Amino acid sequence: MQQALNKTWALGGNPGNKSVTHTNGLSSETSRLIYDIFGGEILKTHKKKDWHFYNRINGKRIDFTRSEMVKSFENKRFEDLISTPDETNNYFTQEDYSTFYIRFIRTFEEAIGLNNYRINLTT
Repeated sequence: MQQALNKTWALGGNPGNKSVTHTNGLSSETSRLIYDIFGGEILKTHKKKDWHFYNRINGKRIDFTRSEMVKSFENKRFEDLISTPDETNNYFTQEDYSTFYIRFIRTFEEAIGLNNYRINLTT
């Protein structure tokens, strides 16, 4: 998962052109992607000037962008405030998200080798 996300971020520069900061756009768009694909909840916690978004699936906090956060923030306790997909939309455009989503699916397929499992319908 992390490998596919890292590659997706590298392909697209800063996802979320409307984001206040790079990390905020990254966390909101990534948490939305995880929510759309795997379900669970979108959570948020305060950071210096805005919000940091992450997920909870089956009771476990999942934060794929944590390495992007500043060291001082990592030591703080997560507030685990419930957020919504609509709230994350405030930090990116739908066009940016669609591009991010498609890039992620492609890189995820490459990372786990889904091409090996595709059925050849032409034979």
